[in-house]
Amino acid sequence: MPRVQNVKRRFARLMDLPSETVMNTALITVVGSMEVTITNHRGLLEYTTSVVRVNSPQGTIVVSGKGLVIEYLSSDELKLGGKITGVNLQ
Repeated sequence: MPRVQNVKRRFARLMDLPSETVMNTALITVVGSMEVTITNHRGLLEYTTSVVRVNSPQGTIVVSGKGLVIEYLSSDELKLGGKITGVNLQ
């Protein structure tokens, strides 16, 4: 399987494509302690003002914090705001 991943990674570089799209992986972008964007997610599992659990190809992404709000949600991208205290992959 690692060989397939290497081929996909090289293909993405060659074609100047985002590797997370070609390799079907989630991209997590954290901006300070106030914003998290998750691209290529597979759905929302849990949402409270202190914990957001998101399904992804690698497992469950858990964002913890205070006053968490969903600023944007589409079929493949999620943007959270609030006081972010942690991001974990389970």
